[in-house]
Amino acid sequence: MKLLAALTALVFALLVAGYATAGGHAYTLEPIVSISALQRVEKAANERFTADAGDSYELLGDARGAYLPGYGGLFTFEMNLVSVQPITPFHMTVTPQEIKSIHERKIRKLVVLKSAMRDLMLQSAASLSTLPPAEQITFEAFLIHLSFEDRTGLPRRLTMTASRQKLLDAAANHATPAALAALIEEREE
Repeated sequence: MKLLAALTALVFALLVAGYATAGGHAYTLEPIVSISALQRVEKAANERFTADAGDSYELLGDARGAYLPGYGGLFTFEMNLVSVQPITPFHMTVTPQEIKSIHERKIRKLVVLKSAMRDLMLQSAASLSTLPPAEQITFEAFLIHLSFEDRTGLPRRLTMTASRQKLLDAAANHATPAALAALIEEREE
C-alpha cells in the first residue's frame, strides 16, 4: 500500500513538473505580462478613441486586454465609427440623404481607425516590454451598425495582428505608414 501511494505521488510530481515547464517556459504565479502593463495599453486605446476631435467615435465601453500564454496580447473594443442618431419618437425616420451621409462618414472613418490601430500596435510593442518578441499583439475592433445603415464596404469586425518583434523592428527603422501596414496582418469580417 505504501509503495502504491509513493508511486502515485511520484507520478503526480512528474506530471506537475512536466506541465510547469511545458514548451520550455517555466510557469509561475506571476504572468509574463502584468495586469498593469495591459491596463496601460487599454488606457492608451480608450484615450485615442475618446479624444478624437471632429467626427468622433462612439466607444461602447472600455478597451479590454488579455495576455494569452504562448500567443500574446489581445486587445478588443467595441465602437460605432461615427455618432449616429438612432430612430426615436423625436426622430422617427431617416432620410436617404442621412443614410448616404452616415455611410460616407463611416467609410472615411474606417481609414482613420485602421491608422490609429496600427499606431497603437506600434506603441504597445514598446510598452509591453515583458511580452516575448515572437508572440503576437492583436487589436480587434467590433464595429456597430444600426439597422437602417448602408453597410456596403463596412466590416462588422476588424482584426490586426503582428509579432512584437516585427513591430519593434518597424519602430527602430522608422517605418513609413505603408511599410507598417504591410507587416501587419489585417482581416475584415
